[in-house]
Amino acid sequence: MKVLIISITCGEGHNQIAKAVSNALTQGGAECKIMQLYGFDEKEIARKNKQFLNACKLVPHIYEKIWQNTRNKPLKSYINGVIKKCSGYLLENINAYSPDVIVCTHNEAGALVAHLSESGKINKSIKTYSIVFDYCLCPYWEYNTGLDYIIYPHETMKDELCSKGFKDEQILPFGLPVDLKYTLKEDKQKAREELGLDKNKFTVVLYSGGNCVSSAYDIIKKLLKCKTDIQIVAVCGKNEQEYKRVQKLIDTKGLKNILNYGFCTCLDKVYSAGDIVITRGGGMGVTEQINKQIPFVIREKLILNEKINEKYFVNLGLGVSLHKLGNAPKIVDRLANDEKKLADMREKAAAFSKPDATVRLVNHIMSNGK
Repeated sequence: MKVLIISITCGEGHNQIAKAVSNALTQGGAECKIMQLYGFDEKEIARKNKQFLNACKLVPHIYEKIWQNTRNKPLKSYINGVIKKCSGYLLENINAYSPDVIVCTHNEAGALVAHLSESGKINKSIKTYSIVFDYCLCPYWEYNTGLDYIIYPHETMKDELCSKGFKDEQILPFGLPVDLKYTLKEDKQKAREELGLDKNKFTVVLYSGGNCVSSAYDIIKKLLKCKTDIQIVAVCGKNEQEYKRVQKLIDTKGLKNILNYGFCTCLDKVYSAGDIVITRGGGMGVTEQINKQIPFVIREKLILNEKINEKYFVNLGLGVSLHKLGNAPKIVDRLANDEKKLADMREKAAAFSKPDATVRLVNHIMSNGK
């Protein structure tokens, strides 16, 4: 079986989903290819990513307004623009690869594949999937209803999907697929030993997505005021400037309680070693953390979909909000001295999590895509 996975780089979440699905399918015996929706031009990929990251960091209020307006009144002209820009490149890849299944990790990709299928430009025998990547529906999911299946993170979202025009037989509540390493249990003390961390200190993980949109440096300066004797694991992702700022702080102050990572290939082990993680509210990152059952604090200055995710998880008792950076020491001190609260959050994460999401999706693809 051949599976074409279409991703988009606006942050790293969609690419992480694509890799997780590809790895699991490959292990199951399928042949996979991951492509970028805007892969006809590397500059276009970089432009889309920079546009998204700048909106998150510099003008979240403008992003929020556009997001809300287009969710209520989606612009057909925008989707037509995606179709016009990307259809030739996508058709070329589909015809060259001849897949049995197409999986989309972004709703723009899903909208384009749905259009190509409904207009008869790709074979109807190709099974098509799209994956909802947040715990809310972003704009333009209406244009994915022409696909065979929609994968969504949790049963609580079904009514919202139905309101957009999806039918029961399309909707698969498998959960958000993550790399299988995030579903494995690992001993905390062993993980700390392997990472070179103190086995006895309260451990705070800082994670702000693959591009470290929220500053690790700024929050570390606040956390140094904690009354609790903590150690910090900072994950700066691909943000080299942020990594260098953190490292300079460590070197200048001679700090021994901070482990500084750039792009981290052992994030699953970091979560196993941590007591809490301070994070953004993106669907993929939070899902990985829920699967690892590490209590999370959701950071300040979120974009709207992250705010909706935040409210959702705080109401469920899985997370805690950090609305002001200055409150970080108080929140960490409180959690560090409230094991009952942490245990309750871990228990609720275990009950909410869908660690079999990736396996269920792979099994569905393998049994329906032949």
